[in-house]
Amino acid sequence: MTWTEELDEASVLATKKGYWHIVLFYLLCGLAAIPTSFLVFSQVFINATPKHWCAPPPALKGLDLPTDLLRNLTVPGDKSNEACNSYSLNMEELYTALDDYVIERSKIIRVGDIVTTLKTKEFVPAFGLKERKEQLRRVQEAILTTRGEPTTCPHGWQFSTEHYKTTLVTEFSLVCDKDWLPRTSNTLFWVGSIFGNLFFGWFSDRYGRRPTILLMILLEVPLAIAASFPGNYWTYIALRVSGGLFFPALYQLPFILALELMPPSRRTYTGIVVGMLFASGMCLLALLAYLLRDWFYLSLATSLPFILLFGYYWLIPESPRWLVGRGRVADAEKVLRNLAKRNGITLPHGFLIELHKKIKADEDTDISIVPNGQILERERESYMDRRISNMLPYKPDFRKINETNNESKESLEKTVTISIDASQNYKRDSEDHNDEMSNSEEFSTLEPQQKPLPVDYTSSINTFRRKSIQIVNKILLKEEEDIVEKKRMDDQNSEGDCKASPLDVFRYPNIRKKFLILTFNWIALGVVYNSLSYNTPNLGVDDYLAFFIGGAVEIPSYFIALQCMERYGRRWVLCVFMSVGGVACLSCALVPEAWPWITVSLAMLGRLCAAASFSVFYVQIGELLPTVVRAQAMGASSVIAGVGLLTCPYIVSLASYSRSLPLIIMGVLSVVAGITSLFLPETLNQLLPQTLEDGESFGRDFKMLSCVNT
Repeated sequence: MTWTEELDEASVLATKKGYWHIVLFYLLCGLAAIPTSFLVFSQVFINATPKHWCAPPPALKGLDLPTDLLRNLTVPGDKSNEACNSYSLNMEELYTALDDYVIERSKIIRVGDIVTTLKTKEFVPAFGLKERKEQLRRVQEAILTTRGEPTTCPHGWQFSTEHYKTTLVTEFSLVCDKDWLPRTSNTLFWVGSIFGNLFFGWFSDRYGRRPTILLMILLEVPLAIAASFPGNYWTYIALRVSGGLFFPALYQLPFILALELMPPSRRTYTGIVVGMLFASGMCLLALLAYLLRDWFYLSLATSLPFILLFGYYWLIPESPRWLVGRGRVADAEKVLRNLAKRNGITLPHGFLIELHKKIKADEDTDISIVPNGQILERERESYMDRRISNMLPYKPDFRKINETNNESKESLEKTVTISIDASQNYKRDSEDHNDEMSNSEEFSTLEPQQKPLPVDYTSSINTFRRKSIQIVNKILLKEEEDIVEKKRMDDQNSEGDCKASPLDVFRYPNIRKKFLILTFNWIALGVVYNSLSYNTPNLGVDDYLAFFIGGAVEIPSYFIALQCMERYGRRWVLCVFMSVGGVACLSCALVPEAWPWITVSLAMLGRLCAAASFSVFYVQIGELLPTVVRAQAMGASSVIAGVGLLTCPYIVSLASYSRSLPLIIMGVLSVVAGITSLFLPETLNQLLPQTLEDGESFGRDFKMLSCVNT
């Protein structure tokens, strides 16, 4: 596997002591989790629809009637009509019936030179306890006798302020015939994320993880702040769609960068830490919404602090794996050396190339033997290619090369016909070849005649020009390596598929199968997780409390997922979590609506399992896809999953028919995704695939019911 082991070993060398890589790890995980949790779920509270009913005629306000009494008199008792209909009142008859409490006022209105006197009638409250009781009795009788058939609210709506002071729904009266607008806003947010994934996935694999992340920060933070100042709701929708362009790319790319920077021992923790911080962000969001209770201040509180993210320009490096995938080996080495330097570790110049030579030399000694005693044709060709590539950098000794080639040819011919019983003889033949290939030894003990042969560039670049480039490179670009040396290193060690495209995923059958299964699982997980999050107002308890509990139960889920992943692998753990969560959601159909806390408990169990499943899934998809197309393939998969997320607001709205109906749909999806996860290979303790060939060969012959050896 090209460069996979080298980069793993290099990351271990650069992080074997010190704390900077740990700080960088949590900075990247925090960037992926907290801003995105605010970005996605703040609209749960900003777009919340409080309890509302038709406003009474303005003239009745003068009577200072109790709110409940006035509502019962003017709004039909039918639950389906009380929010959007009210009784029509004949005001002239009402003034006549309550003439004892009516006063006339005159207002003088001047329009230019014309003066007009306008007479108005107003109700006034009675004074004294006895008089007040008599007034309330007469008002009730008068309204009951003068009201007509229910009509659409002619005087607007009144909103309960028990839970929310103001929301965008109350500010723009987005109820009844306009209640589709908040749902459309939530849906269009996910439409924006679809197109954002297409662009940023391509941009990341083309131009790098670091510039893509910085570009998203530069654009997203001002847009999030601007969403606090919409002139109308359509402006808000446009800003939300623009913000949706950066999610989930803003979630995925810092996660990918952390995955590719950290040593193998920390890869499992990447998904876990991102998930824990995401859940913590949701709990923090619930607390902010509870304390502020005003959509404007909540919007500012969840956007202004992220101006600090501009400081990431000086903190995050580029991914060494992406650099190697693009053929920029020298730049990848520089990133690793800088990371090691901040950890107090000094790595020598050229250490990554030496690791590469050492591992390639070690691979030359390991030729696999098939059961019938023959070497695989593909492995034999790879074996010869590696031998030739290892011999090129060294001074040629034609006598030695001829002897080596003859011996290699004879050895290969012998090896083709040997049987398993003769494996000891094959081992001795391999040792003879190892003696001739001294670059399999430690790179510090190379013989003088095997030192790399310096390349002469004077034919293309004269000495003066070379020195000029070197000086400019050091002063302006602040790089230590000679640009010519970097070019030599990159040209000799670049990978053939460094310019892979997302379409290459479908050219390889094994990668294609894994990609399609992962995409379906992502759709199911995304719909279940987001629908459970948006469904909290339909559980029959306080919105803030339900949302906080939902975020809080996710935190232990990641500890549980971590322990299970480390012990039992990815595929079976994902299957169990998804299945248990699905059964919990399906069980809500058996709970009467009079027992809301049982429904909440089952929904929170489903939420816990969905969160744990997502943490396992993100680790699994990062480990299954090769580096050269990881961001693009994850972006493409996320785009398809984003189409599924468009259904979330409409699934949640089905609660108007039955509170358990959305939970039943989520349960079915979760169980099906749990079963399909068994068709993916196990990735625990496996090397991270670097090239397309690595990804194609990984997990090709696994058994569906196999388990991890513990």
